[in-house]
Amino acid sequence: MILIWGKLLGVAAVLTLMVLHDWRSMPSYTKREKTAYCALTGLGAILAILLVIDPQMPGPTQWLDVIYKPLVDLMEKFTVRRNG
Repeated sequence: MILIWGKLLGVAAVLTLMVLHDWRSMPSYTKREKTAYCALTGLGAILAILLVIDPQMPGPTQWLDVIYKPLVDLMEKFTVRRNG
C-alpha cells in the first residue's frame, strides 16, 4: 500500500513540475489554448493514476477493439457474401 502511495506522489510531482515548466512559456497563449492544455494534462494524469492503481488495465487500443469489433464482423460478413 505504501508503494502505491509513493508512485502516486511521484506522478503528482512529475505533473507539478511539468505544469510549472510549461506554464512559464504560456503567457502569450490564449485562454482557449491554456484550457486545452489543462484538459489534456488532466486526462493524462487520470490515465497515469489509473495505471498505477491497476497496471493490468486495458489500454486505449483494446478499448477501440471492443468498440469496433461488431463493425469489423459486419464488414467481414458483407465481404464474404458479396464475393461468393
